[in-house]
Amino acid sequence: MKLPQLRLWLRRFGAILQVAVQVVVGKVLLTLFPERVKQNLLAKSQKTGMARSPNFSYDNWGPTFFSTQYFWFVLKIYWQRLEDTTEEGGVAPDCPVVCLSGQRSSIGDFMQDRWAFKNNVDIRTHRNLQDRMRAALLLLDRDPQCPVVVDTMENQSSQLYAALPERLYVLQEGRILYKGKPGPWDYQPQEVRAVLEKLRGKCGQTLPKL
Repeated sequence: MKLPQLRLWLRRFGAILQVAVQVVVGKVLLTLFPERVKQNLLAKSQKTGMARSPNFSYDNWGPTFFSTQYFWFVLKIYWQRLEDTTEEGGVAPDCPVVCLSGQRSSIGDFMQDRWAFKNNVDIRTHRNLQDRMRAALLLLDRDPQCPVVVDTMENQSSQLYAALPERLYVLQEGRILYKGKPGPWDYQPQEVRAVLEKLRGKCGQTLPKL
């Protein structure tokens, strides 16, 4: 095994220990002090406005924390971040994506049964591209004001952009203008708005309120 690979596996092992301790301690605290843990999680959710949404009450997502599914999902996120090479000002990876019409495209063309919350949209782990596209149709039902594409089954976009479970980027002319922190706790929509306002300002346009 080459030295870089050995270092990566050592870091992965460290991530396993970190997540395991987090889950064990969290589970104990959730059992002994449920109200205190609830207050702490709600305080974090206030940053993104999730706690203010009637579709995401604490009873829908709070009890799902520190479960076995939570452990494996968070571990996958940690492992993905170990190989994250994107940075603001750097070249934006051009990854293949698929439009809901079935046409294959790439990120560059749009430069203009795991852990889940309770009572959430019921989507099984995608077994093929058709499953993934059917799930994306649920998003279209909410009339998003932007193009919707899906990652390929190789998950190349998600991996290169370290976008699990969600992350906000602003790309322009093949460069990363903004790289947000991973969600759901740490992303800041207002930061994205500031970047977009700056870009729109050059054209004399304004953005609607978030």
